[in-house]
Amino acid sequence: MAEHPRTTPPTLRLHLFFATENDRAVILRQGPSRLFRMILWHRDTDRFEDGQWLKHKVYVERCDLSPDGRHFLFFALDGKWGGAAGGSYTAISRPPFFTARVLHPQGDTWGGGGVFLSNDTYAVDGCGADDILRHRTGLRRVPRGAPSPLSLQIPAWTALQKAKAQRVADHGYRTEGARLHRLADGGLIRDFTDMSFEPILAPYADTPRAAWHPLDGEGGGR
Repeated sequence: MAEHPRTTPPTLRLHLFFATENDRAVILRQGPSRLFRMILWHRDTDRFEDGQWLKHKVYVERCDLSPDGRHFLFFALDGKWGGAAGGSYTAISRPPFFTARVLHPQGDTWGGGGVFLSNDTYAVDGCGADDILRHRTGLRRVPRGAPSPLSLQIPAWTALQKAKAQRVADHGYRTEGARLHRLADGGLIRDFTDMSFEPILAPYADTPRAAWHPLDGEGGGR
């Protein structure tokens, strides 16, 4: 009798981003492959808001959460378009949703991503085009040419990634696949393994937006 080949379970990962002013955190659940889900975590009560899915490659080392946890900046590659009408883009959303409140097209991966300098100010690496979508968020981008903590050099992004990884340990947590543990006692906080894509509409998705949006064609998930 012929043996059936063993199937390898998909690789799942959790990427954690912590607000610095309160107990909010954002979890990006990755897997399979470039499928991501955003989850808002209230660490004081371990309450989770399971949010929107995104079928784009997210560069987690180029993402950031605002100090108050109200906005999430992410850099992603959709693989469908190029130039100012798509390809890669930097967006700012309201957790736990990916739907953009501010959108900066990039088109390539030489730049993109950014950091929050305060709750209402942010800097973007690259993104030659100005934003093509901006709702009334109260957010302000540091103008091009102004002093910024960002650099186009890869080592700067590597250092940023290491710093974020260190913050996970500093906050007293560790991840194992899609499982979130507390470092102090090794206790399991939650297992995010058993999740599958579903189209979810952001509560602010009915506001006017640009003709192109990174979540177009995501099965109603914008």
